[in-house]
Amino acid sequence: MTAEHDSGSTRISAVWHVPEVVAEFGIDLVELLETAGVRADLFDDRENRIAYPDFGRLLLTCERLSGCEHIVLLIAQRSRLADLGLPAQAALCSDTVEEALRTLAGQFTLHNTAAILSVITAGDFARFAYAIVAPDVPDTRPFQLGAMTFVLGVLRELCGPGFQPTVVTFASRGPADLRPLHRFFRAPLRFDSEESAVVFERHWLDRPLPPVDPRHRKQVLAEVRAQRELLMADFPAAVRRVLRKQLPAGDCSMDQVAGLLGMHRRTLDRHLQRHGTGYGDLVQAVKSEVAHQLLRDTDMSIRQVAEALRFSSAANFATAFRRWTGDTPSEFRRRAG
Repeated sequence: MTAEHDSGSTRISAVWHVPEVVAEFGIDLVELLETAGVRADLFDDRENRIAYPDFGRLLLTCERLSGCEHIVLLIAQRSRLADLGLPAQAALCSDTVEEALRTLAGQFTLHNTAAILSVITAGDFARFAYAIVAPDVPDTRPFQLGAMTFVLGVLRELCGPGFQPTVVTFASRGPADLRPLHRFFRAPLRFDSEESAVVFERHWLDRPLPPVDPRHRKQVLAEVRAQRELLMADFPAAVRRVLRKQLPAGDCSMDQVAGLLGMHRRTLDRHLQRHGTGYGDLVQAVKSEVAHQLLRDTDMSIRQVAEALRFSSAANFATAFRRWTGDTPSEFRRRAG
Protein backbone atom coordinates (compact mmCIF):
# COMPACT_ATOMS: atom_id res chain seq x y z
CA MET A 1 0.00 0.00 0.00
CA THR A 2 1.29 3.44 -0.85
CA ALA A 3 0.88 6.38 1.50
CA GLU A 4 -1.30 8.06 -1.12
CA HIS A 5 -3.62 5.05 -1.15
CA ASP A 6 -3.83 4.90 2.64
CA SER A 7 -4.71 8.59 2.96
CA GLY A 8 -7.72 8.23 0.66
CA SER A 9 -7.43 8.25 -3.11
CA THR A 10 -9.18 7.26 -6.31
CA ARG A 11 -8.17 5.78 -9.62
CA ILE A 12 -7.99 8.56 -12.20
CA SER A 13 -10.24 6.54 -14.54
CA ALA A 14 -13.27 8.10 -12.81
CA VAL A 15 -12.47 11.44 -14.50
CA TRP A 16 -10.64 10.12 -17.53
CA HIS A 17 -12.36 12.68 -19.75
CA VAL A 18 -10.83 15.72 -18.05
CA PRO A 19 -8.28 16.27 -20.88
CA GLU A 20 -10.88 16.33 -23.65
CA VAL A 21 -13.33 18.51 -21.70
CA VAL A 22 -10.77 21.15 -20.71
CA ALA A 23 -9.45 21.14 -24.30
CA GLU A 24 -12.92 22.26 -25.43
CA PHE A 25 -12.40 25.33 -23.22
CA GLY A 26 -8.98 25.98 -24.77
CA ILE A 27 -7.12 24.87 -21.63
CA ASP A 28 -3.74 23.17 -22.04
CA LEU A 29 -3.57 19.97 -19.99
CA VAL A 30 0.05 20.53 -18.97
CA GLU A 31 -0.83 24.00 -17.69
CA LEU A 32 -3.85 22.63 -15.84
CA LEU A 33 -1.89 19.93 -14.03
CA GLU A 34 0.96 22.29 -13.17
CA THR A 35 -1.44 24.96 -11.85
CA ALA A 36 -3.28 22.36 -9.77
CA GLY A 37 0.03 21.05 -8.41
CA VAL A 38 -0.58 17.42 -9.39
CA ARG A 39 1.70 14.94 -11.16
CA ALA A 40 2.32 15.63 -14.85
CA ASP A 41 1.77 11.99 -15.91
CA LEU A 42 -1.58 11.66 -14.12
CA PHE A 43 -3.56 10.90 -17.28
CA ASP A 44 -1.00 8.54 -18.81
CA ASP A 45 -2.58 5.47 -17.22
CA ARG A 46 -6.14 4.78 -16.02
CA GLU A 47 -4.73 2.96 -12.98
CA ASN A 48 -2.90 6.06 -11.70
CA ARG A 49 -4.26 7.21 -8.34
CA ILE A 50 -4.77 10.69 -6.93
CA ALA A 51 -5.23 11.63 -3.28
CA TYR A 52 -8.60 13.29 -2.61
CA PRO A 53 -7.25 16.69 -1.50
CA ASP A 54 -5.23 16.81 -4.75
CA PHE A 55 -8.26 15.59 -6.68
CA GLY A 56 -10.38 18.39 -5.24
CA ARG A 57 -7.72 20.94 -6.14
CA LEU A 58 -7.65 19.60 -9.71
CA LEU A 59 -11.43 19.93 -10.09
CA LEU A 60 -11.47 23.44 -8.61
CA THR A 61 -8.66 24.44 -10.97
CA CYS A 62 -10.74 23.14 -13.89
CA GLU A 63 -13.57 25.42 -12.71
CA ARG A 64 -11.33 28.44 -12.31
CA LEU A 65 -9.45 28.18 -15.60
CA SER A 66 -12.57 27.43 -17.63
CA GLY A 67 -14.82 29.96 -15.89
CA CYS A 68 -17.47 27.22 -15.95
CA GLU A 69 -19.04 26.47 -12.58
CA HIS A 70 -20.54 23.20 -13.84
CA ILE A 71 -17.49 21.80 -15.66
CA VAL A 72 -17.50 18.81 -13.27
CA LEU A 73 -20.96 17.97 -14.62
CA LEU A 74 -19.54 17.97 -18.16
CA ILE A 75 -16.67 15.70 -17.11
CA ALA A 76 -18.70 13.23 -15.05
CA GLN A 77 -21.51 12.79 -17.56
CA ARG A 78 -19.01 11.28 -20.00
CA SER A 79 -17.93 8.63 -17.49
CA ARG A 80 -19.34 5.11 -17.60
CA LEU A 81 -19.80 2.30 -15.09
CA ALA A 82 -16.86 0.44 -16.64
CA ASP A 83 -14.56 3.29 -15.54
CA LEU A 84 -14.77 1.89 -11.99
CA GLY A 85 -12.81 -1.18 -13.07
CA LEU A 86 -13.08 -4.31 -10.91
CA PRO A 87 -16.07 -3.10 -8.81
CA ALA A 88 -17.98 -2.51 -12.05
CA GLN A 89 -17.09 -5.96 -13.35
CA ALA A 90 -18.33 -7.51 -10.11
CA ALA A 91 -21.55 -5.48 -10.24
CA LEU A 92 -22.27 -6.62 -13.80
CA CYS A 93 -22.08 -10.24 -12.65
CA SER A 94 -25.31 -9.63 -10.70
CA ASP A 95 -28.80 -10.90 -11.50
CA THR A 96 -30.72 -7.71 -10.68
CA VAL A 97 -30.16 -3.96 -10.45
CA GLU A 98 -30.38 -4.12 -6.64
CA GLU A 99 -27.70 -6.79 -6.44
CA ALA A 100 -25.53 -4.80 -8.86
CA LEU A 101 -25.82 -1.58 -6.85
CA ARG A 102 -25.13 -3.34 -3.55
CA THR A 103 -22.13 -5.11 -5.07
CA LEU A 104 -20.85 -1.86 -6.52
CA ALA A 105 -21.22 -0.15 -3.13
CA GLY A 106 -19.58 -3.06 -1.33
CA GLN A 107 -16.57 -3.21 -3.63
CA PHE A 108 -16.24 0.55 -4.29
CA THR A 109 -13.15 0.79 -2.09
CA LEU A 110 -11.23 -1.23 -4.70
CA HIS A 111 -11.56 1.86 -6.89
CA ASN A 112 -11.84 4.67 -4.35
CA THR A 113 -10.61 4.58 -0.74
CA ALA A 114 -11.69 8.14 0.03
CA ALA A 115 -15.46 7.84 -0.42
CA ILE A 116 -18.31 5.37 -0.11
CA LEU A 117 -21.50 4.45 -1.96
CA SER A 118 -24.61 3.18 -0.15
CA VAL A 119 -27.94 1.68 -1.21
CA ILE A 120 -30.75 2.57 1.19
CA THR A 121 -34.39 1.49 0.87
CA ALA A 122 -37.43 2.90 2.68
CA GLY A 123 -41.01 2.15 1.70
CA ASP A 124 -41.57 2.57 -2.02
CA PHE A 125 -38.32 4.44 -2.60
CA ALA A 126 -34.60 3.74 -2.71
CA ARG A 127 -31.60 6.00 -2.82
CA PHE A 128 -28.05 5.53 -4.06
CA ALA A 129 -25.90 7.77 -1.88
CA TYR A 130 -22.31 9.04 -1.88
CA ALA A 131 -20.21 10.31 1.02
CA ILE A 132 -16.58 11.28 1.51
CA VAL A 133 -14.63 9.54 4.28
CA ALA A 134 -11.21 11.07 3.59
CA PRO A 135 -10.24 13.81 6.08
CA ASP A 136 -8.94 17.26 5.18
CA VAL A 137 -10.84 17.77 1.92
CA PRO A 138 -11.31 21.57 1.98
CA ASP A 139 -14.20 21.96 -0.51
CA THR A 140 -16.37 18.96 -1.32
CA ARG A 141 -18.80 20.78 -3.63
CA PRO A 142 -17.29 19.53 -6.93
CA PHE A 143 -17.22 15.97 -5.56
CA GLN A 144 -20.91 16.07 -4.62
CA LEU A 145 -21.93 17.29 -8.09
CA GLY A 146 -19.59 14.94 -9.92
CA ALA A 147 -20.65 11.92 -7.87
CA MET A 148 -24.37 12.51 -8.39
CA THR A 149 -23.80 13.00 -12.11
CA PHE A 150 -21.92 9.71 -12.25
CA VAL A 151 -24.43 7.88 -10.04
CA LEU A 152 -27.32 8.92 -12.25
CA GLY A 153 -25.36 7.76 -15.30
CA VAL A 154 -24.80 4.36 -13.68
CA LEU A 155 -28.50 4.01 -12.86
CA ARG A 156 -29.43 4.86 -16.44
CA GLU A 157 -26.94 2.27 -17.70
CA LEU A 158 -28.31 -0.46 -15.46
CA CYS A 159 -32.02 0.39 -15.67
CA GLY A 160 -32.22 1.62 -19.23
CA PRO A 161 -32.90 5.04 -20.78
CA GLY A 162 -36.37 5.15 -19.23
CA PHE A 163 -34.97 5.46 -15.73
CA GLN A 164 -36.10 8.63 -14.00
CA PRO A 165 -35.05 9.81 -10.52
CA THR A 166 -37.61 11.17 -8.08
CA VAL A 167 -35.24 13.74 -6.58
CA VAL A 168 -31.49 14.37 -6.37
CA THR A 169 -29.98 15.73 -3.15
CA PHE A 170 -26.58 17.34 -2.61
CA ALA A 171 -24.60 17.76 0.61
CA SER A 172 -23.36 21.14 -0.63
CA ARG A 173 -24.52 24.54 -1.77
CA GLY A 174 -25.84 24.85 -5.31
CA PRO A 175 -24.18 26.71 -8.20
CA ALA A 176 -25.44 30.12 -9.24
CA ASP A 177 -26.82 28.79 -12.54
CA LEU A 178 -28.89 25.64 -12.13
CA ARG A 179 -30.04 25.35 -15.75
CA PRO A 180 -27.30 22.92 -16.91
CA LEU A 181 -28.03 20.69 -13.92
CA HIS A 182 -31.78 20.69 -14.58
CA ARG A 183 -31.17 19.72 -18.22
CA PHE A 184 -29.05 16.73 -17.18
CA PHE A 185 -30.86 15.43 -14.07
CA ARG A 186 -34.41 16.17 -15.26
CA ALA A 187 -35.61 15.93 -11.65
CA PRO A 188 -36.09 18.19 -8.61
CA LEU A 189 -32.73 19.17 -7.07
CA ARG A 190 -32.26 19.77 -3.35
CA PHE A 191 -29.07 21.39 -2.10
CA ASP A 192 -27.90 21.86 1.51
CA SER A 193 -28.96 18.28 2.27
CA GLU A 194 -27.35 15.98 4.80
CA GLU A 195 -26.33 13.54 2.05
CA SER A 196 -25.78 13.42 -1.69
CA ALA A 197 -28.11 10.84 -3.20
CA VAL A 198 -30.22 9.94 -6.21
CA VAL A 199 -33.69 8.96 -4.94
CA PHE A 200 -35.87 6.77 -7.16
CA GLU A 201 -38.85 4.41 -7.09
CA ARG A 202 -37.94 1.09 -5.53
CA HIS A 203 -39.33 -1.07 -8.34
CA TRP A 204 -36.27 -0.23 -10.47
CA LEU A 205 -34.21 -2.42 -8.13
CA ASP A 206 -36.06 -5.51 -9.36
CA ARG A 207 -35.02 -5.04 -12.97
CA PRO A 208 -33.09 -8.12 -14.25
CA LEU A 209 -29.64 -7.83 -15.79
CA PRO A 210 -28.29 -9.87 -18.73
CA PRO A 211 -26.92 -13.30 -17.72
CA VAL A 212 -23.15 -13.69 -17.24
CA ASP A 213 -20.92 -16.66 -18.09
CA PRO A 214 -20.31 -18.57 -14.80
CA ARG A 215 -16.58 -18.90 -15.52
CA HIS A 216 -16.25 -15.14 -15.96
CA ARG A 217 -18.19 -14.55 -12.73
CA LYS A 218 -15.91 -16.93 -10.81
CA GLN A 219 -12.77 -15.23 -12.14
CA VAL A 220 -14.02 -11.73 -11.26
CA LEU A 221 -15.06 -12.71 -7.73
CA ALA A 222 -11.65 -14.34 -7.14
CA GLU A 223 -9.94 -11.07 -8.14
CA VAL A 224 -12.25 -9.13 -5.83
CA ARG A 225 -11.41 -11.36 -2.85
CA ALA A 226 -7.69 -10.98 -3.47
CA GLN A 227 -7.92 -7.18 -3.69
CA ARG A 228 -10.11 -6.89 -0.59
CA GLU A 229 -7.61 -8.82 1.49
CA LEU A 230 -5.03 -6.14 0.65
CA LEU A 231 -7.42 -3.35 1.63
CA MET A 232 -8.29 -4.96 4.96
CA ALA A 233 -4.64 -4.55 5.96
CA ASP A 234 -5.66 -0.99 6.92
CA PHE A 235 -8.39 -2.19 9.26
CA PRO A 236 -9.25 1.14 10.96
CA ALA A 237 -9.89 2.69 7.53
CA ALA A 238 -12.24 -0.19 6.69
CA VAL A 239 -14.16 0.38 9.93
CA ARG A 240 -14.39 4.13 9.23
CA ARG A 241 -15.95 3.43 5.84
CA VAL A 242 -18.61 1.19 7.40
CA LEU A 243 -19.29 3.78 10.10
CA ARG A 244 -19.78 6.48 7.45
CA LYS A 245 -22.33 4.26 5.73
CA GLN A 246 -24.17 3.58 8.97
CA LEU A 247 -24.29 7.17 10.22
CA PRO A 248 -27.31 8.24 8.08
CA ALA A 249 -29.21 5.18 9.35
CA GLY A 250 -28.44 6.08 12.96
CA ASP A 251 -27.01 2.64 13.78
CA CYS A 252 -23.31 2.85 14.53
CA SER A 253 -23.37 0.24 17.27
CA MET A 254 -20.29 -1.94 17.56
CA ASP A 255 -22.38 -5.09 17.11
CA GLN A 256 -23.89 -3.78 13.86
CA VAL A 257 -20.57 -2.66 12.37
CA ALA A 258 -18.85 -5.90 13.39
CA GLY A 259 -21.64 -7.87 11.73
CA LEU A 260 -21.28 -5.90 8.51
CA LEU A 261 -17.57 -6.75 8.54
CA GLY A 262 -18.43 -10.42 9.06
CA MET A 263 -17.02 -10.75 12.58
CA HIS A 264 -17.91 -10.67 16.28
CA ARG A 265 -17.54 -7.39 18.17
CA ARG A 266 -14.73 -8.89 20.26
CA THR A 267 -12.81 -9.67 17.06
CA LEU A 268 -13.42 -6.13 15.84
CA ASP A 269 -12.16 -4.69 19.12
CA ARG A 270 -9.08 -6.93 19.07
CA HIS A 271 -8.15 -5.87 15.52
CA LEU A 272 -8.52 -2.19 16.44
CA GLN A 273 -6.37 -2.61 19.55
CA ARG A 274 -3.63 -4.09 17.38
CA HIS A 275 -3.73 -0.87 15.34
CA GLY A 276 -3.62 1.27 18.47
CA THR A 277 -7.11 2.74 18.28
CA GLY A 278 -10.52 2.26 19.86
CA TYR A 279 -13.99 1.95 18.40
CA GLY A 280 -15.33 5.02 20.21
CA ASP A 281 -12.45 7.11 18.88
CA LEU A 282 -13.32 6.13 15.30
CA VAL A 283 -17.00 6.97 15.82
CA GLN A 284 -16.10 10.43 17.12
CA ALA A 285 -13.61 10.99 14.28
CA VAL A 286 -16.20 10.14 11.62
CA LYS A 287 -18.83 12.38 13.22
CA SER A 288 -16.30 15.21 13.45
CA GLU A 289 -15.38 14.93 9.77
CA VAL A 290 -19.03 14.89 8.67
CA ALA A 291 -19.78 17.89 10.90
CA HIS A 292 -16.90 19.83 9.34
CA GLN A 293 -18.11 19.04 5.82
CA LEU A 294 -21.75 19.99 6.43
CA LEU A 295 -20.89 23.21 8.29
CA ARG A 296 -18.41 24.27 5.61
CA ASP A 297 -20.12 23.19 2.37
CA THR A 298 -23.83 23.64 3.11
CA ASP A 299 -26.14 26.27 4.57
CA MET A 300 -27.85 23.74 6.85
CA SER A 301 -28.67 25.18 10.25
CA ILE A 302 -26.63 23.98 13.22
CA ARG A 303 -29.75 22.21 14.49
CA GLN A 304 -30.08 20.35 11.16
CA VAL A 305 -26.42 19.32 11.28
CA ALA A 306 -26.92 18.06 14.84
CA GLU A 307 -29.91 16.00 13.70
CA ALA A 308 -27.97 14.57 10.76
CA LEU A 309 -25.29 13.38 13.18
CA ARG A 310 -27.94 11.91 15.49
CA PHE A 311 -27.33 14.27 18.41
CA SER A 312 -30.28 14.73 20.76
CA SER A 313 -29.96 18.53 20.64
CA ALA A 314 -27.98 21.34 19.04
CA ALA A 315 -26.48 22.09 22.46
CA ASN A 316 -25.09 18.55 22.80
CA PHE A 317 -23.68 18.78 19.29
CA ALA A 318 -22.04 22.14 20.08
CA THR A 319 -20.44 20.64 23.19
CA ALA A 320 -19.05 17.70 21.20
CA PHE A 321 -17.84 19.97 18.40
CA ARG A 322 -15.98 22.20 20.86
CA ARG A 323 -14.36 19.08 22.32
CA TRP A 324 -13.26 18.00 18.83
CA THR A 325 -11.99 21.36 17.59
CA GLY A 326 -11.86 23.92 20.40
CA ASP A 327 -14.42 26.03 18.49
CA THR A 328 -18.19 26.28 18.49
CA PRO A 329 -19.94 25.27 15.21
CA SER A 330 -20.73 28.95 14.55
CA GLU A 331 -17.10 30.01 15.03
CA PHE A 332 -15.90 27.27 12.69
CA ARG A 333 -18.47 28.19 10.03
CA ARG A 334 -17.51 31.89 10.15
CA ARG A 335 -13.82 31.09 9.61
CA ALA A 336 -14.55 28.51 6.92
CA GLY A 337 -16.68 30.98 5.00
